[in-house]
Amino acid sequence: MCGNCGSKNIKAVDYEGQSMPWKDYRAVLLTETFEALQCQKCNELILNAKQARSLDAVVESAITHQINIFIKMILQREHCTQIDLASHLGITEVYLSEIKSGKKIPRFQTFNFLKTLALDKASFKISDPSSTDLIKKVVG
Repeated sequence: MCGNCGSKNIKAVDYEGQSMPWKDYRAVLLTETFEALQCQKCNELILNAKQARSLDAVVESAITHQINIFIKMILQREHCTQIDLASHLGITEVYLSEIKSGKKIPRFQTFNFLKTLALDKASFKISDPSSTDLIKKVVG
């Protein structure tokens, strides 16, 4: 029975390929199979403690997978090193390495910055902390 609405209309659903909120992330695209019960009336996800831990692992894996794609895209396109990228992001190279390996999951802001840098070609140059070109244009 659904703890949210009381409905008995519950069925198993595979969430692979679907987005779901997690911690400070508004939506994470699940890249692995994750099956859980879902209320068909209110769409509430029904998890026990073991499934919740399993969901955390699947989400963390999806985030790490996406981050690695973003990092690879940035490094190849910008012809920079991981040290340069870490400096650009305002984090240490050790922390970037831990993020890349999945040992650490970054806050959403760091993930989103990486995503922006990967998908918007101009953003890397615009957001470069050592660049004064943009300031000169704005200030005149």
